[in-house]
Amino acid sequence: MKRKIIAFLAGIALITSMPSCTDLDENVYDKLPADQFGNTDVEVKALMGTTYNTLKTYWNEWFLQLSENGGSMAVTPTRRGGDWYDGGQYRELYMHAWTAQTQQIRGAWTAASTAIGTCNATISVLENSTLLTDAEKKVNVAAMRGVRAFWYYVMMDNWGNIPLVLSNQDRDLPAVKPRQEVFEWLVKEVTEIAADCPDASDANYGKFTKGAAYTLLAKLYLNAEAWGVSVSGNACQLCIDACDKLFALGYYELAADWKDNFSYENPRPKEAILTACYSDQDTDDYYRLRIMNRTLHYADNQSDGASYSAWNGIAAQPDYVKLFDPKDPRYAATFRTGQRYSLATGEVLMTGHAAPLNYTVDISFIEGTERDGTPWGDVVQEAGARCQKWPYASNLSDAMNNHFHIFRLADVKLMKAEALLRSGGSTAEATALVNEVRARAYGSPANNYTAVTLETIALERKFELAWEAWSRQDDIRFGTFAAGAWTASNCPRKADAYLKLYPISQDAWQTNPKLTQNPGYPAF
Repeated sequence: MKRKIIAFLAGIALITSMPSCTDLDENVYDKLPADQFGNTDVEVKALMGTTYNTLKTYWNEWFLQLSENGGSMAVTPTRRGGDWYDGGQYRELYMHAWTAQTQQIRGAWTAASTAIGTCNATISVLENSTLLTDAEKKVNVAAMRGVRAFWYYVMMDNWGNIPLVLSNQDRDLPAVKPRQEVFEWLVKEVTEIAADCPDASDANYGKFTKGAAYTLLAKLYLNAEAWGVSVSGNACQLCIDACDKLFALGYYELAADWKDNFSYENPRPKEAILTACYSDQDTDDYYRLRIMNRTLHYADNQSDGASYSAWNGIAAQPDYVKLFDPKDPRYAATFRTGQRYSLATGEVLMTGHAAPLNYTVDISFIEGTERDGTPWGDVVQEAGARCQKWPYASNLSDAMNNHFHIFRLADVKLMKAEALLRSGGSTAEATALVNEVRARAYGSPANNYTAVTLETIALERKFELAWEAWSRQDDIRFGTFAAGAWTASNCPRKADAYLKLYPISQDAWQTNPKLTQNPGYPAF
């Protein structure tokens, strides 16, 4: 007999609770079968908290790499001696030479499909609950369907043609559905649940609210043309309408201080729309936020006076950094550059090769270190601007406490501005929206635009949203997907149109032979 919970939904039979900002999971329930959950109010809340915690797997590792390395924002170079070579997977991401065996693609597929399985299990429990009132059931199920829709949007964006499984009772292994069909289901699903989702409010911070639903709709419509899907109506106008519905909620506002969106003190700004609520109490590797591990030099914890470990990996693509006005406060708050000093002694920090730990924007290969028959080689330990956007606390030892806002208001304002220009709408209104974001960043309107263009908006999105996993999607939408932002590397990027979809991983197919590979890649 085929397994009741299919491998595509691996991991949902055992539901565990982890720290969450929704206060839904105060007790820990370890390794309890999902069908035994939901008999008490605490258990229902714990199950929902576990579902919200799937959002922590979005940015933490896999999708950060797929978006920023596969886009024009970041690169994970091979460090001198071979650190971060890892079989060439990061070279593959930057050069658009990935395959069905690329580890980051496999990890991302697994994270998303497992999250969907968790959502399906939670929805099943809630729908069959005799504990909840009809009103409670409606709002809670809508929120869980919203989280599931988010994950399907992520999968459709990255892979296009994907399985669409809406019940944890399905016994058959699923085949893929065309991107058009998944898109139509998503629009219908999110439109249907929007009114029933929790209200946008301080009390519902961290939940999938009406604001999250409208933002997800706006994302769907804004990217429809780039995805090659047809829409009933004008996609850009529908994006504008979704943005306006979010504004009409009357709750959201730009944080007065841009840095409040990234602080480890988590002031819960009203700019936040959908949040992955990381905690320094997180213990699972897949749910802990540890960007400092992945970006900072091995010795850089000393500059923060902290005890965390760092692995000297991901850095910004040099040409991306050079787009910034150094006077833009976002520049220094986004990138860690320059000489690092010990906070305790003031001494110059050094690399493992006796060079000053002086982060350079430029990244150059060491002559004679070429790999895989390409120009890709090793770089010195200090090469590359590092991620500074989420500050590192002086008491940081392992898991970070900073929340990550998957959706935030600045993005929505920039989306509406873009949709206005793409649809021939008001340039004045689009300019005003972009200038709200820009003036907040600079602290005054002195650097505002007179009139924005699509190129202007693409740049402002880079300034505002660096490291936030939008680069690949934006590059595809603005027609710059093949360009990259590390011209000095001389590493060519493949530009074939089929690369706008990632391949389905080999491991996923071995688990589910009904999966068919995306066009352009070798068939399974």
